[in-house]
Amino acid sequence: MLLKSPRWFSSVGIQHELEVLLICANTQVNPENRQRLKTLRQENIDWVKLIEMANYHKVMPLLYSNLNGICPEAVPKPILTKLRLEFQFNTRKSLLLSGELVRLLNLFETQGIPLLPFKGPVLAAAAYGNLLLRQFSDLDILIHTSDIEQSKALFLSEGYQMKIERVELTLEQEKVFLRSDQIYQFVREAAYPFLHPKKEILVELHWGIMPQYFSFPIDDQGLWENLDSVVIAGKTIPNLSPENTVLAIIGHGTKECWTQLARICDLSEYIRSHPQLDWAKLIEKATEKGGQRMLFLGLTLADHLLGTILPQDILQKIKADPEVESLANQVYKQLVYQVDSSFKDGSTTRFHIKVRERLQDQVRYFVQVAITPTTTDWLVLPLAKFPAFIYYLLRPLRLIIEQVVKKVKK
Repeated sequence: MLLKSPRWFSSVGIQHELEVLLICANTQVNPENRQRLKTLRQENIDWVKLIEMANYHKVMPLLYSNLNGICPEAVPKPILTKLRLEFQFNTRKSLLLSGELVRLLNLFETQGIPLLPFKGPVLAAAAYGNLLLRQFSDLDILIHTSDIEQSKALFLSEGYQMKIERVELTLEQEKVFLRSDQIYQFVREAAYPFLHPKKEILVELHWGIMPQYFSFPIDDQGLWENLDSVVIAGKTIPNLSPENTVLAIIGHGTKECWTQLARICDLSEYIRSHPQLDWAKLIEKATEKGGQRMLFLGLTLADHLLGTILPQDILQKIKADPEVESLANQVYKQLVYQVDSSFKDGSTTRFHIKVRERLQDQVRYFVQVAITPTTTDWLVLPLAKFPAFIYYLLRPLRLIIEQVVKKVKK
């Protein structure tokens, strides 16, 4: 493999399918890797497995674009046709979502509600320079907490339906849930998902870019500062600042334990397309809030797996923290074996704790996961209006009862 191959890969070998995927997970494939891609036709590539991996890692558009552009003759015709059809489907979906984003921005502007899109088409335009090369299936928009109720009403008036996730509610409980202007405090992901049944469009309305329990290098108010912009369908759309965009990608990748290559692609492409990135400011923001190791892990993955060019002083700083390589090896294992088991049975929590360099943040994360009420706790006492402290008392009680019941059943 001509990319920077992590030492861990050397000990286990690397599947040809994964090698193809890593080479193709770039908008700009260097000459050496282009040649390597052409020679891989001599290997016994499992094309069906490759397509499955591309879908799992959400890099199908890049896979098709590079195979079709570099070595279409090396791909069996039925496989290339399947890839083309999937690319065309992704194209239609991307254009549909982009059009809806522009419509929603105009709608919210008329109501005087500030809106800040992130991920989705905005990240595709900012990082990849092409809406069609990033695979996304929904829209994510950020609002101020003070605008939650007005935004919720606006979505409902537009034919959207709120999806209530993680819990099953009776009809009466659902009415209370929709009516409550306090329940957002217990929505774990800090977002209300809205689905338009006719358009088949999902929009996540965020009042926080990350879950409340997840310590993150930037606060929500800081996200609205020094905004950048992108142009989609002729409309100038506000976007996170370059440094905040990198931290947002890092935050979501960390939350998901970097189980999908798409997050690493986002980071790599954004760095490549933003040479003006203020690295000193980025490191300062991450370090100030205890997110330096998170940042260094993401940068290591982009460097080793996708050949992202990083400043030498940044590489030296990364080497100074040996835990980064240990965490990266966990991610490499996940990529090679493509199984979720490595991050189940409490391993996700351990990963999230280990990726924090400060003891105070490790303790804070553990405590917040343990005590922060969720909608499941709200179901114990489903009120529309309530003093929040009640549910902070109910949560540990509910968890203890659940554990006792489990032991009794055993």
